[in-house]
This record gives sequence, C-alpha cells and structure tokens, in this order.
Amino acid sequence: MNHLNNKKPIYQVIYDSIAEEIHNSVYKVGDALPSESELEKLFQASRTPVRQALSKLESNGLIYRSQGKGSFVANFNPIGQWTTMTGFKNNYMRDWKKISARTIEIVEKASPYYASVLGISSQAELIHLKRIRTDDGEPVIYLEHYLPPHLSVDMFQKDPAFISIDQLFKDEKNIVFTTIKEELEAVSADSQVAKHLQINVGDPILKSTRVSFDHQSIPMDVTVIFLKSEKWKYVIEFNKTL
Repeated sequence: MNHLNNKKPIYQVIYDSIAEEIHNSVYKVGDALPSESELEKLFQASRTPVRQALSKLESNGLIYRSQGKGSFVANFNPIGQWTTMTGFKNNYMRDWKKISARTIEIVEKASPYYASVLGISSQAELIHLKRIRTDDGEPVIYLEHYLPPHLSVDMFQKDPAFISIDQLFKDEKNIVFTTIKEELEAVSADSQVAKHLQINVGDPILKSTRVSFDHQSIPMDVTVIFLKSEKWKYVIEFNKTL
C-alpha cells in the first residue's frame, strides 16, 4: 500500500488506499486485509483512525469483519448497497459465496394496496416478481416485488438470477435508491410461502416490507420479504466514534 501526506484526515487516507486496492483487485473477494495492528504500522496511525476506516469500508459494503478472525473483502458488486445496510447484512457477508437467487414468476397485475404505496393509480397493472434466494442450495428467503408499470418487464427477464434489485436499477436505468423504509414483523407462513421455503404451513417466519425511493423521493419498488427465522437473524450494529 502506498500513501502520501496530504490534508485529508488519516482515516480517509487509509480508507481511500484500501478501497482503491480492492477496486484494482490487489485484494480480491474473500482476501483477508492486514490486521489492525499491521495497518497502524503501515500508515503510522493510531488505532482510532484505523477502526474508523474499517468501519466505513464495512458500511459501504467493501469488506466484512468476522470477530476474532479479521477483515475480508466482500462480494460488494452483486450484493448491492441496501443488502449490506439491512439487519441481515451479517448473513450476506458471511455466506456471500453460497447465496444465489432466481426469479420464479413475472406477471403484470393490479394491486390497489401496493399501487397506493407506490403513489400511482389503483387501477394500474403493476409488475409483480416472485423470487427465491437460497443459501448453499437451501431456500431461505421468498420475495415478492411490486414495481411501477412504466418499467420494462424485459429489465427483469434479462437475468433471472440477479441478486440485488437496487444494483439492477442502477445498471439498467441509472436509478439509485437513496432512501428506504423497512417494516419488520413476525408472521405465520401461509401455504404459498411454506411451499417456496419448504416449511410447514403455520411455521413462524419473519416478514419485511421494504419501500425503496429514488433521489426525488419517488417510490420505485416495494419488496415483501419472507425469511426463515431459524436460519437468518436480524442484527443491527451501531458504532459511534467520539
């Protein structure tokens, strides 16, 4: 790693240097970064800016940290921004090599409730996606997306195995989600969810309803997510540097 003396805060110098080397594949997906002690020596810095830089790299989805093991380069491109910022981030970061997804149905249909959430006519036919996400081949998440009709169905048919819808919006439409609202609740699996998650009807699961907005605060996607609660845990971490 090379770094130059400049007027940037030292944590930003550390962040920029590591981020550049990740993007340039000096460190590849799954590679371990130097330890905090090694980074202190490398950048002639104290522990605080090193931890600030690592925290920012983690929050931006470039790395993940495993307690007692260190920091590792994440599969940040296919995972997507919001995936790494939800309460399920630890699951994605831990199992990223094993996670896959597939679209099982795409239809256009009216849904007055979700149309109202999207702020469009209740008579509009929304694009409705049904998808499964697996962890090492086991179905762990069943998702339903409700999307505005002005989007092209082709956009979602190109790659039935896409992982992150926010990454898809960015790549296909140059639309970046800047805000999300998420509601989490405990529910019982109905017959459809039970079938897709290969569980029993009535089994307890987690349900997350997420609304994603573009930079103009226009809702672009409603995602209803059903998860096996014994498999994936919802964890929030808050770190404040004084």
